[in-house]
Amino acid sequence: MDKITSDRLAKLAPTIQQFLDLHPDEQAWLYLLLGRAERRAIAVLECIQGNYMSYEEIADQTDSNISTVKQILYALSDGGINFHVDSSNKWMTPQGGRNRRLTKI
Repeated sequence: MDKITSDRLAKLAPTIQQFLDLHPDEQAWLYLLLGRAERRAIAVLECIQGNYMSYEEIADQTDSNISTVKQILYALSDGGINFHVDSSNKWMTPQGGRNRRLTKI
């Protein structure tokens, strides 16, 4: 991921957070309008919601490169998304709000 993409993700971090708070029906049609970097950032955030995970674990689950995962997390952190990092350097988004992985009834 290049510097321009990293800066764009940092700038879009609050908007990405708002996207994740939307109802899944609204997310479905908006998701199609997002770029590849934004989709990957959303996948990383959904992966670590409520779970402490290392860079390697996140990369495995999101089919990403480890360095890309690091850059995404740092860019989103610079943009204002709060993460919890434990003593073994595993990342997690704060638990709270609605579960982002809702299924349609």
